[in-house]
Amino acid sequence: MSGETHLYLVRHGESEANAARVFTGQTDSPLTERGREQARTVARVLAPIHFDRIASSDLSRTRDTAEVIASGRGIPVETYAGLREIDLGRMAGRGWDEARGLPNYDSDGFVQWPGGESLEQVLTRALSVIDTLVHESSGKTICVVGHGGVTRILVSNFFGVLPKLIRTTAQNTNVTVAVHDGAGYRVESLFDDAHLP
Repeated sequence: MSGETHLYLVRHGESEANAARVFTGQTDSPLTERGREQARTVARVLAPIHFDRIASSDLSRTRDTAEVIASGRGIPVETYAGLREIDLGRMAGRGWDEARGLPNYDSDGFVQWPGGESLEQVLTRALSVIDTLVHESSGKTICVVGHGGVTRILVSNFFGVLPKLIRTTAQNTNVTVAVHDGAGYRVESLFDDAHLP
């Protein structure tokens, strides 16, 4: 591997489920008009940065956000099922507030909901995609448009705090910058949302 590989981890714009305060998981929930505007805003902020690759999960809220970022750059958006949001099992479609009353709710760590994925499953599949992108594009700059839950797990892993999760607020289209130096990952900025109103 040669040089440092820079990863810009961008959360998708607001989805219809986000606006309704409903858990989505791997259900496809399209961007709202506000989400499309957030995508345009983060695209303007990222415009000065040269990306060698742009990747996203294959769900429309990430893919559509990534397409806005990619517009005019002449590079395709690569989609990966391994970057999908956490499979929430039977919690998908239920309200955020409803989770607080359930017996396995944990405000600090990861919750595996009935029928959903474990922390290890999410980390393994998402990190496999990230590691592959880094291996294939060593020394390059990659934009990865993903989901709030998966990005939180990845950065918590980079910081070495798993199974606890970093619970800093992470709005839609926040940007985290991580660097792979050939040996491991370090986080240079976390959940940056200064571009948002």
